[in-house]
Amino acid sequence: MQSTTIPYGSLGSLPLEATFTKAPTNRKEQTIIYIHGGGLVYGNRLDLPEAYLRQFIDNGYDFLAIDYPLAPETKLKDIVMCAASGVNWFLQQGAAALDLQSTDFILFGRSSGAYLSLLLTKGHLAKRPKAIICLYGYYSLMNGSLKAANRHYLKFPKFQYTTIKNLIGNEPITAGPIEKRYSLYVYYRQTGKWVYSLLNENDSLENYSLSEEDVRQLPPTFLSASTDDQDVPYQITSTMAKWIPENELYTVHGLEHDYDRNTHLPESQELYKRILDFLGNQTVS
Repeated sequence: MQSTTIPYGSLGSLPLEATFTKAPTNRKEQTIIYIHGGGLVYGNRLDLPEAYLRQFIDNGYDFLAIDYPLAPETKLKDIVMCAASGVNWFLQQGAAALDLQSTDFILFGRSSGAYLSLLLTKGHLAKRPKAIICLYGYYSLMNGSLKAANRHYLKFPKFQYTTIKNLIGNEPITAGPIEKRYSLYVYYRQTGKWVYSLLNENDSLENYSLSEEDVRQLPPTFLSASTDDQDVPYQITSTMAKWIPENELYTVHGLEHDYDRNTHLPESQELYKRILDFLGNQTVS
């Protein structure tokens, strides 16, 4: 597979980039726009295992993975703005820049990337996605389990702010190695400060949350999560499955939050088969 890196914008002096992989055969003339996870604190746009990327490409879907700046160096207002500008760049310039016949697209996010994918549908995009792939995501920061100290992370060795503050830089970044930044996320989840660390002063969690009515307006959505997810409660996904008019829910049991990072799990392999079947069943207009 050959990929191309494209600049799509900037945040101050920080370049924002996307990586594009074009399907050479069996073309669907649809692009999957991928937004990575990492609690908005760590990760990078190239974190999807190659085995899954290859399946999308082999099935004729183009794939665009976009940057967004990470917290807490960047607050959520600018994170959302940058993610939206990446998608809107594709909608406005992608056809010419990437030699495409169509800018029809599917939003695909894992964890916090799924959250951003859902949030972007609320007035941020120039065009509605054909579908959304939401893996172990959440639609609202108002959920009590996300605002409180997390019992799972309280079992970890306790981090103090004096220990992790040197992990926070003075300039925005778009990539944060999990080996360095994960302890920062753990600290936020242990203290219950995570969602509040994302906000500017006088900002509101409600401004970055979807209501039930918003969720009911979502396009066709593929959902998956583990009933034993200790990071984002499974109930959040099951609630979305009740509200979204057209959706498919693939539930797994006894697995960790981001279970598909293990590409050898039968559940992970079944997950991507079901995603491709779901996409194949969507009507192309």
